[in-house]
Amino acid sequence: MRIGISLLFFISFCFAAEAWVKGIAGDVHDGDTFKLKEGGQTIKVRMFGIDAPEIKQVYGEESGKALRELIDGKEIRLRIMNKDAYGRTVGEPWLGDTLNVSLWMIKNGHAWWYKSYSKNRTDLEEAEAKAKTQKLGIWANDEPTPPWEYRSAEKSKKKSKKR
Repeated sequence: MRIGISLLFFISFCFAAEAWVKGIAGDVHDGDTFKLKEGGQTIKVRMFGIDAPEIKQVYGEESGKALRELIDGKEIRLRIMNKDAYGRTVGEPWLGDTLNVSLWMIKNGHAWWYKSYSKNRTDLEEAEAKAKTQKLGIWANDEPTPPWEYRSAEKSKKKSKKR
């Protein structure tokens, strides 16, 4: 219980002002979600500014594999932005001082720029445009389905099955 309270306090403090934490990345779920172990605590991270294909979606496994190979077991500096509706910490992960992991995922065609949550990030916008032009990753497919559209379609299928 004590660890849970201290983790809650730590995360609450982080949201009061821009904060950075360091930890070891692991348990990569897909191309935009992983866990960060910091001390004896684990933070579930949703990467800021990107949306990667869902695991069952076309290119979903490849996207997750790319993130896993890049960060798994490595020290990450995470700039905490906020919390999402699912209780995950939304943040911008960095390898060292120079590699923005979110930007790298977009540059290499492993994720979309999630513009509805990062409108002012021209670096992410430009990286996506370049990856599209070069037909990297998801962009090798002429008309890839964005994850937000895929999730919406899956929700609709589940609703129609219930009827």
